[in-house]
Amino acid sequence: MELGQMVWFDIGIGYPIPGEIVHSSGKSMQIRSSVDGKIHKIRDSSGVKVRHDAVEDGIDDMIQLRDLHEGSLLMNLKQRYEKSQIYTYTGSILVAVNPYKMFDIYGIEMVKQYEGQLIGHLPPHLFAIGSGAYARMSKNNENQVVVISGESGAGKTESTKLIMQYLAAVNKSANNTVTEQ
Repeated sequence: MELGQMVWFDIGIGYPIPGEIVHSSGKSMQIRSSVDGKIHKIRDSSGVKVRHDAVEDGIDDMIQLRDLHEGSLLMNLKQRYEKSQIYTYTGSILVAVNPYKMFDIYGIEMVKQYEGQLIGHLPPHLFAIGSGAYARMSKNNENQVVVISGESGAGKTESTKLIMQYLAAVNKSANNTVTEQ
């Protein structure tokens, strides 16, 4: 491995963290953590792995990550969160990181943007999940379930309200029970 190379390395916290090699001699290395900027001395470089997904803004769909482990997933979510991108896909699953504040990304313009769109055609968003469920429900006449889970304070109630507002906004039927409910 070369100086300046982006790597994953273990500091004993249970998952690898990202860093950059700043010094290398035999099997020992010094690696600057991308998380806190500290330099860590690694005596045995056998656990150090090349980092393939060194994308500054993160990746919309974590299925596309080449480095697939807890550290890379957490780093991707962190990078996106820091850019106020609170939604990230993992295939057809939407991962939301609660910002504990409202963003202006839920208005009627956003409803129109996501209406009728398939997951993956637009950036990750709660309305994309609603759009997929509504399309399958209305076109295929299939019942749909949207599972929203998380810990206390994760934003489950708010997400439920938002997806119900989306469904009410796109429902064009004369008997709009979603809106009534």
